[in-house]
Amino acid sequence: MDVYTLSEDNVRAALNDFNHLLKVIEHHPRKRDLGSKIRKGAREILTYLWTGGLLPTLTYYLAKSEENTLKNIKNVFNKEKREQLFENLDKLAYAIILYFTLKRLKETNIISSELDNPRKCLIELLNSSYLKRVYALHLITSYLLEFKKLCEATFEAER
Repeated sequence: MDVYTLSEDNVRAALNDFNHLLKVIEHHPRKRDLGSKIRKGAREILTYLWTGGLLPTLTYYLAKSEENTLKNIKNVFNKEKREQLFENLDKLAYAIILYFTLKRLKETNIISSELDNPRKCLIELLNSSYLKRVYALHLITSYLLEFKKLCEATFEAER
């Protein structure tokens, strides 16, 4: 059994998720603009986490993405749907970042709720112990920092 530090595991997860993202948006007609929006959102979420906390940040990203967009993202990334992502680019970017954030929380057993029910994920997180929420904030900040670096290395800044 291989042993990895939390930061190494977060780098691995961010790389895997980012590569998956690139495959999904590869043929998007506005790939460059969508990539710029994702880059912007990946930078912003860290600021919101540090200034507002985990749950307010997640509810903000849910409000910006809307539940239906998040459900579409989940379906596309899980290959349950083979449709192109044509929603508003800002909504898509927020939904993609929220999806990967909730996915990482689920992969690390912070939450167990299904990702197509984000409010249930938030309630589960809210009802968890204080120490678990502090750990979740540390874990997700480390993961999103790696994801942001990949976005900055790949996508152009928004104009």
